[in-house]
This record gives sequence, C-alpha cells and structure tokens, in this order.
Amino acid sequence: MTDEPLHTSLPPWDDLIESIGPASLLAVINRRMGTRLMNRYTPEDVLQEALLHAWRSRDRFEWRGARAFRSWLLTVIDNRIRDLADLETAQKRGGNRAIMREADLGGASSVGLPEAMGTTTPSRIASYREQAEVMRVSVESLPPELRDVVWMRLFEQRPISEIAAQLGIGESAVRHRLRKGSELYQRRMLREFGTRSHSAGPESATHSDTDSSP
Repeated sequence: MTDEPLHTSLPPWDDLIESIGPASLLAVINRRMGTRLMNRYTPEDVLQEALLHAWRSRDRFEWRGARAFRSWLLTVIDNRIRDLADLETAQKRGGNRAIMREADLGGASSVGLPEAMGTTTPSRIASYREQAEVMRVSVESLPPELRDVVWMRLFEQRPISEIAAQLGIGESAVRHRLRKGSELYQRRMLREFGTRSHSAGPESATHSDTDSSP
C-alpha cells in the first residue's frame, strides 16, 4: 500500500494527534517491529517519523475523520517498518544503504516544524510509551478468544468481516466478543492506570467505536 495521503485541511494538529491514540499506535509498532528490529531501532523512533511524515503531508489531505487518518498512519508506520527491515537485509549483505529519517530532513520541508514537534517531544513520547505498556498488559490479560478480536479491531482497525474470516467465526460472534472484550479491556486498563497512578486522559485507548465497521 502507498503512504500517500488524501487532500485538504485537518483539525488543529495537537488535538488531532491526541484523538487518534498515539499510545495505541506505539503498541501496534511494538508488536509489528519484532525482536530483530527492536534490537537496533526503537518503536518511538518509528512513531516520531510517522507523525513528522504526516505533518509534512498534511496539506494534501481530504479530511474524512480521525479514524481514516489513523488508518492512513498505520500504513505510514508499516512502510517505515518495511524500510528498516530492508535496511537490515541490505546491511547483512554488506551494503551501505542508509535510511533517511524524517527528523533529518531539512530545508523548506521543515517550515512550521515546531508545531509538529509538540507531539514528538521526549516528555510526550515517554507518556505515550507508558500508556502503550498499560494497553499491552491490559490486552494480553484478556482471554485468548477476546484478546484477538480486541487487538485486531481496536488497535489494527480491521473490518469485522475480515476478523470473522481470519478467526473462522460469524460476524455476529465477532461483535459479541468485541463488546465483551472491550468492556473487560477498559476495566483492566483503568485498573492498571490506577495502579501506576496515571490517568487515561485524552488518549483514545478506550476506542469507543467498538462495534462499528470501517
């Protein structure tokens, strides 16, 4: 898939990023990178690069809601992870190929960057990392039949029909598991936040659209 966005204007940047659940994106990155890549690169770097790429591409968007924007960001993230995997392969073969990081890009593309940097400061990224860990623990504590549905729907935004096909169950069963699993996930997440003395805040970890299809 391409990581080229759509067209036209977006809501205020900081509000937009908080609305799409950056910590939940970080949780997805953690899982998709795998052990081999995480031995050399951090999920936080991938998230930062994806957000900066989105900032630089913002003028080409047609706003279709936070859910569509988050779905596009997942594509950007997949492409960044694929770039890192390709780099690893090239280096193992003795190549010198380097990957260009969004943070290293200069010139005209950096105009207005301070606004975008507000969502990628060390303190903000550290907060996302802590929230992502709470989400990971909360999801992994679910019974397997609920955990898979919650992960695929709430974190990966996969359609109900696709989840049903992968699990070999009906769509009504997926929706039932999603409702049950989402309620349990949210309770466990809030309990985990309480244990760590954190507040869920604006992070969209609750993923309120639990039974809607994209």
